Amino acid sequence: MLNYQVWVADAEGHYLDVMLQWEHPRNSGPVVELSLPVWIPGSYLIREFSRHVVSFEALANGMALPHSKANKNTWQVELPPSVMAGHGPGVRMECKWRVYAWDLSVRGAHVDGNHAFFNGTSVFLCPKGKEESPVQLTLARTNQAKGEWTVACGLPSEAGTLTDDHGCPLLPPGGHVRLHAPNYDSLIAHPVEMGDLVTRSLEACGVPHVVAVYGADEDVDLERLCTDLQPVCEAQIRLFEPDSGQAPFERYVFMLHATDDGYGGLEHRNSTALLCGRHDLPQLGVKDAPKGYNTLMGLCSHEYFHSWNVKRIKPAAFVPYRLHEENYTRLLWIFEGFTSYYDDLMLARAGYYKEDDYLKAFAKTHGHVHKGPGRQVQSVAESSFEAWTKYYRQDENAPNAIVSYYGKGALVAFCLDASIRLQTAGRHSLDCVMRQLWRDKGLTGRGLGEHEFAEVVTRATGLDLRAEIATWTETTAELPVQELLAKLGYDLKQSPAKEAIGLGLNGQFKPEGMLVKQVINCSAAHRAGVSAGDVLVAVGKRRLTEANYKRFLQSAVPGQTVELIGFRAERLTHFEATAQPAVSNEWTIEPRLEKNGDHPTAPWAVAQ
Repeated sequence: MLNYQVWVADAEGHYLDVMLQWEHPRNSGPVVELSLPVWIPGSYLIREFSRHVVSFEALANGMALPHSKANKNTWQVELPPSVMAGHGPGVRMECKWRVYAWDLSVRGAHVDGNHAFFNGTSVFLCPKGKEESPVQLTLARTNQAKGEWTVACGLPSEAGTLTDDHGCPLLPPGGHVRLHAPNYDSLIAHPVEMGDLVTRSLEACGVPHVVAVYGADEDVDLERLCTDLQPVCEAQIRLFEPDSGQAPFERYVFMLHATDDGYGGLEHRNSTALLCGRHDLPQLGVKDAPKGYNTLMGLCSHEYFHSWNVKRIKPAAFVPYRLHEENYTRLLWIFEGFTSYYDDLMLARAGYYKEDDYLKAFAKTHGHVHKGPGRQVQSVAESSFEAWTKYYRQDENAPNAIVSYYGKGALVAFCLDASIRLQTAGRHSLDCVMRQLWRDKGLTGRGLGEHEFAEVVTRATGLDLRAEIATWTETTAELPVQELLAKLGYDLKQSPAKEAIGLGLNGQFKPEGMLVKQVINCSAAHRAGVSAGDVLVAVGKRRLTEANYKRFLQSAVPGQTVELIGFRAERLTHFEATAQPAVSNEWTIEPRLEKNGDHPTAPWAVAQ
């Protein structure tokens, strides 16, 4: 067994101390290697978590041992002959290390005097050869700590653990909480949030779900959040198991860290770590939900759907995860894109969104994808494969070079869903495909092959859509979203531009002018030679402020010569751009007045 213990060693310095005890078999040799992952599943970037390990020591039978780094994320411990020659089948090993934890995201570890959040990939070294050993994790606090903490985690705690009313363990100063995992993979699949948490619970299809929030204002209305989440969770469970309504977990935890302006989420097997703005949470006594609440609900729905799609239904490239290197797949458009399609769709089916709300959200997704010229350069399959080097490493040229496998993947999902419904007169849908994936892959543990998806579609629906899927995912051809919406009885229209002209640049206004962040290929700014990093200070012989710039875009005329003055590398620079007609990035979707029963049911109306 691997026995890990974690405690906050220095809240002011943001340090966690970790201790690992286990028995090293003598017949395994005198060298012990312990490694830390370099990336975390669900976030496709090499993050080098080992850079946050600031100290390491090793002991065997109480004796300090020499150790060294074998590579960037592996520690090597040498056992002397005197230790190896001892009696018994194994050597009692103990390693200790300290981790710097000040990453305020859902991917790493963050510690202060009021809470500690960490992912196992950031803190738990694993001895080579012990990956399948059972794990005991002890969360401890020093006697000097202040106040009782609540622990939110998807791992089960040992019998007799004191909990709050919602099943979350309580951790007083000087106390400890013990959690258990069947192996190392399970350990790192369950992040821990502990601190001054506010907790509430709900039940979906008989399964308890906990909402644990850190950092929220005192008037947060978690009862409302639970009430809104409950039908969404049930809708998703019944999507995959319409007959039994059986969830793939016995308990689920939403871990939510509220900050001033945070946003993000990361999926796990029976929990999710979320980051949101405090102002996005509902308030007690306030009827209207805040502006960002829909976004938060969509985020919760997205990460919850991942419980099936990517955590259990996986690409073959992720079975098993290889956490010391990139794991390449061309299928993230399924695992992230389809999840992005279903997140808002499930809000509609659960009754949280009215049809008009959903259509606005879907039109927004279409607009985001359509505005980027990168969709004409990179296919969504290429975007998936290059996530490690392009999507997660975006620079000033990103809009010109990449397409999002989230957004375009969602549009591919719609095209597939609509095509199936139309070609089967509504008898089948993408829901049938997802259930087929669940039976074939999710319940068996077998990964989805890189070229297997079209076969799954055929098994689920009887349709041969190989050509369409290949065109939509392996080429940069425009998707038939507008055509398919029309066949379902809806019109997709581009809204009129709010400005008269466009220059094709994105920037940030500062006191000295506009700092150019991005220049769109073939735009007026591109042809004039404006580049990212330039600071523009004047346009049309007027000082460039945000208000002046908006007025200029509204009053100028296409074809007009636009004079731009700015600085590049501290040198005065002059540009002349020819104004182009403005193009709107906003779209609307509206039901046709003549829509009748001849149209198959739209995906957002009812589950199939």
